[in-house]
Amino acid sequence: MKNKSYNKLMIVLRTLLLSIFLIVESSACNIPLAEQFRQIGYVEICNEKHGTETFDCLYSCFDEFIHFLQTNPVCEQKLYAAKERFIRSSDRQYYSTNFFGFYDESKRAGRNQVSFYYSIHLHEFLNFHYPEFNEIPEITRFLSLCYEVQQPYGNIFDQAANELGLETIFTSNYDHPPILLKVVKYLPSYKATHPHYDGTAFSLFLDSTDNQSLLLAPYKSSFKVEDFTCPVRTFSRRYNQNSILLIPGILLTEFAIYPTPHIVTQSGNTRYATIAFAMRPHFVPQKNELSPLPNFIIE
Repeated sequence: MKNKSYNKLMIVLRTLLLSIFLIVESSACNIPLAEQFRQIGYVEICNEKHGTETFDCLYSCFDEFIHFLQTNPVCEQKLYAAKERFIRSSDRQYYSTNFFGFYDESKRAGRNQVSFYYSIHLHEFLNFHYPEFNEIPEITRFLSLCYEVQQPYGNIFDQAANELGLETIFTSNYDHPPILLKVVKYLPSYKATHPHYDGTAFSLFLDSTDNQSLLLAPYKSSFKVEDFTCPVRTFSRRYNQNSILLIPGILLTEFAIYPTPHIVTQSGNTRYATIAFAMRPHFVPQKNELSPLPNFIIE
């Protein structure tokens, strides 16, 4: 990734932050959000600003970031130690999770993926306590782009909570919901055998280089493999447009809003995806008895 194209994209993203225009699929406009979740498990939204230009740049920077860490194990270990230190900090409580930072599972059979969980507070923590990372362009470019990409989506989470009558679930000393941005690279040998529920309030599937690999099902009392299908999308992945999906996670079950189980199936190709997770600030998750999920037999 050349610095010139990276800097150009960063300027474009900053310009767009205040003008992100999101259109909920017209056929679902008159259906309450809770009912859409019950009927099909998700709602589709059109992002008319963040398309392939944005996400392809993000994945290119992610590849550079991965390569740097895999070829500089001392730096990778320092980043891991920084994550562990952040988890012990008070800022971690805002997200009510321990999922932060870099996870290299590229050589773990079945998993075969590399991911990074970004948060603004982790980014600030690294800048303050580990200023040496600011001297490494592969790290600074990737983290800066993560920051820019995740910026607009707190509004979607706020709007979804308001429509569900849950205006206070994100109440905190900050003016935005706690958001984790996950960027993931699936390797050709990646294989998942079971769907899963997200431990979030909401999950927003922002982008994938292979939308057909995502299968999901609306929540029900029991599941079969056949219940999981690829979401029907009205909008396509284009240079300056994208189809994004909003689903509920397990942190809303106390309000009788049940999570949408999903699975990313094996394709034999290298794929990338970006997901934004809305967490609940300073929340202690309760144990929930959810419907068991089926085993996928993947040839």
